[in-house]
Amino acid sequence: MFELPPRRGTPLAEADGDVHGATEGHGPPLRLAVLGDSAAAGVGALSHREALAGQLAPALTALTGQGVSWRVTARAGATAEAVRRGLVPQLTDPLTRWTPDLVLVAVGIADARQLRGPIAFRRDVTRLVRDIRLRLGHHVPVVFAGLPSLDPSEDAEPGVDRIMRGYLWLLERQLMSVAARHTATYHLPAGLPPRIPAEWLAADRFNLSPQGYRSWGRTLAAGIAPLAERTAAGPRTEPLGGSPRGGGIFGPPDPAPSTRSR
Repeated sequence: MFELPPRRGTPLAEADGDVHGATEGHGPPLRLAVLGDSAAAGVGALSHREALAGQLAPALTALTGQGVSWRVTARAGATAEAVRRGLVPQLTDPLTRWTPDLVLVAVGIADARQLRGPIAFRRDVTRLVRDIRLRLGHHVPVVFAGLPSLDPSEDAEPGVDRIMRGYLWLLERQLMSVAARHTATYHLPAGLPPRIPAEWLAADRFNLSPQGYRSWGRTLAAGIAPLAERTAAGPRTEPLGGSPRGGGIFGPPDPAPSTRSR
């Protein structure tokens, strides 16, 4: 498979420390799983408390007042298919019987770097949603974190940023399409500016810094809060074959991309 040239510099490590944590709040805590690739794994941050999960949880508690019990199941460089095959089985903890009420999925960066075809990527993501539901045994909401725009860097390989931007856009459309077609499946745009501020980027000028994760976490929290409050109100009762479309809490479903996009 053709891949883009590797980015220059020493690759950054995943966030260190505990892959779980909790915030204090009223009522039973929302059990939040953060599943996916480098963004979920906190590449660019020293610990998960300053990475995506650790920044999202307190922002969500600040908005809803509800405590959040969070866990990270992620691997840097994992494609959507690799996440499905290798990480979905780790969503639950048999020792503590921890099971998520909501799953935030961050995938697409590795698929873009490998120039995974949009239709193949959509199939991979559809299977990922299916396997999450099969694993958890109920209709847990699945939220796709939208892909951020790629910030141009001075030392990028010629044409790489342009290609990556195009691929990120194509794969973002597939995430939107899957969310629009499946029950209790949602897409939330990254909400980051087209040119990400320098202080929001890690040393590799590609992954986010703790400041970037903080901004992204707050944006995601604003979108997830209505769903978190609905989840706290009681279990979902609709069957797996319920409404065929998702995306409702974040606005109307986005139009499906043309199947000619490859």
